[in-house]
Amino acid sequence: MEKRTGDIVMFPKWKTMLESKGLKAVEEKNYQEAVEFLLPLVNYEVASHEVTTGLLMSWIELGNFSQAEDLCQEQMKTDEDHYYHYLHIYITILFQDNRYQELIDLLDEVFETESIPHQSRTQLWQIYEVSNKLLQDTHKKDEEKYFQSFFAAIDSQDLHNQWKSIQQLNKQPVSADTTPFENLLTETSTHPIIKTAIIQWFRDNKVDHTVHVRKFSNDMFIIPSELNTFESEYIIQQIQLRLGAVEQSNPTMYEMINRLLKHYCYVRYPFYPGEEEVGHIVEALKQLGHDYLQIPYQSQSGNDEKIQQYKEEIELSEQHYVLLVGE
Repeated sequence: MEKRTGDIVMFPKWKTMLESKGLKAVEEKNYQEAVEFLLPLVNYEVASHEVTTGLLMSWIELGNFSQAEDLCQEQMKTDEDHYYHYLHIYITILFQDNRYQELIDLLDEVFETESIPHQSRTQLWQIYEVSNKLLQDTHKKDEEKYFQSFFAAIDSQDLHNQWKSIQQLNKQPVSADTTPFENLLTETSTHPIIKTAIIQWFRDNKVDHTVHVRKFSNDMFIIPSELNTFESEYIIQQIQLRLGAVEQSNPTMYEMINRLLKHYCYVRYPFYPGEEEVGHIVEALKQLGHDYLQIPYQSQSGNDEKIQQYKEEIELSEQHYVLLVGE
């Protein structure tokens, strides 16, 4: 919103005329006309509290939520006397724009950090409860839609729609009955990357019961809520540490092989490499880095067959990851 500053001033008669016509337009619900009269008053910084409120109401009625939000946030910072008035308007903007999660997060912070007058607290709490219910209803509808889409893609073996749908489901809370998804984790026909996405969804939503996972003929029983992220996993950090010399000598190569490592581990997740695999994986990554950049490299390892196996696994994982995830 453009503010007029410097030596430019608004003459009193013009100010009175704009204010009178603007507020009358608000009363008559001519909101576009109201904006045309009231906006100059705000831009020239001569708007009263009543004028600012009228402009905000007009923008909200016209669906101009972004402009209303900017002005409302500004007033909350600068007009302490009317802070709760503008807070109510800001919450109205979020509510009418269906941004229930933002509204709930905001009120959580307000309830925790601010001393709210009793009447305002009661009104805000009522809005909070309604928003929470609407958010849950929205989650439920979205979950049903993405659930159906995901399992339709499973039935048709459409990997790209499986990935697309599971990414949408990842934005929703996990439903009480996780059995349909858990069953996929032991099916050999379920793509390893789809299994990873399901496990991450469980982990991020604190699923705390034992889940059976089968990947690459290996079985594991996990409690998703206890799993680490890739970045915090000790064995991944060990491999990255062993690649430190590459990072110093050739940052471009390091960036490339570190990406290969992350994608490889994503496909394997939650089956992380063991300590006995670290050396082979480090050497395989170094060789791949030199191969891709066509830089001569003298291997110091004697187990070429084992390293070749890991190179093939890493490259195959990369192909699957890029084709499905698209990175």
